[in-house]
Amino acid sequence: MFKKLIQWLKGLFQGLLGVKSSPTKISVNAQQRAVPPLNDTDLEFLFSELLEGVNQARGHAWAVKWLHNIEHRVSTERWVEWLGGFSDKLMASSAPNNELASRLIQLGELNVGEVGDIAYNIGMSLITRNQQEPIWEYSGPDTVSALEITSEKISEPIQTIISEDNTEGDFQTVTLDQLSELMQQDGNLRQIVAQQVGIESDNPEDIIQALVDQFQETAQVATEEP
Repeated sequence: MFKKLIQWLKGLFQGLLGVKSSPTKISVNAQQRAVPPLNDTDLEFLFSELLEGVNQARGHAWAVKWLHNIEHRVSTERWVEWLGGFSDKLMASSAPNNELASRLIQLGELNVGEVGDIAYNIGMSLITRNQQEPIWEYSGPDTVSALEITSEKISEPIQTIISEDNTEGDFQTVTLDQLSELMQQDGNLRQIVAQQVGIESDNPEDIIQALVDQFQETAQVATEEP
């Protein structure tokens, strides 16, 4: 009789443990199913990681594996949808994004499928747009409509010529210090001048130094000519 009591107690405990284990499994499964979908910001971060890997020359196999590993969270259809909005945002921006365009083209050249094909088209669209845009066309809060930097107008101190109010032939002479102040206030102007002198820095001091170097090289060539 004592053995029967022991067996009954074992059966009771096993039954209780079995009943308690089921909700635990259901809870874990529910948590797995409740993973929130990735938003556009998440996708942009992930895509930047993909482009960074491509830029480090990790190659075709790496890119294909990267996309495959994340496919359970981001399908090809979701990438295509997001890339459409990403393209619209880039084309609406005044920033040249030359480095980004280069990485997008690199991804497309790896032949990783539809995602790479769309990335390639976006990169080529950016490059084409940048080549077609006028270099010195500018509009900003200082009512400056066009900017022209020319070595023929340089004296001590170095000067920059800025056209105002869309009046042809009407120029305002400013020093590099004044130009530096304008660039600190206007990011669009910084981008324009930096692009023209061929640097990617957004620092006004770096841009001014590049201008000075460019002017000095031009002046040196002029003095060496017979």
